[in-house]
Amino acid sequence: MAQDQSTDTIKNSLDDFPAEAFTIMVFCDACGRRCSLDRAKVPKHVTIQDLTKVLRCSSCGSREASIRIIYTGAAGFHHNSAP
Repeated sequence: MAQDQSTDTIKNSLDDFPAEAFTIMVFCDACGRRCSLDRAKVPKHVTIQDLTKVLRCSSCGSREASIRIIYTGAAGFHHNSAP
């Protein structure tokens, strides 16, 4: 976790949310599309806050996206991303 000295907010990177315990979902606020984030396409040092600035919907092209981090724990629960 990195701390932003200017605003004293904590910035989390993908490393702070291991794939074995967390699913990162991306939601398009414009068209409603949702999907799991493909972690292989994102550098691990990128913060969640910075990631929201560069996301673009593959369906409608909008940059109005939000991220939800879902704790799936060690029990093998997987979020169903189908509508």
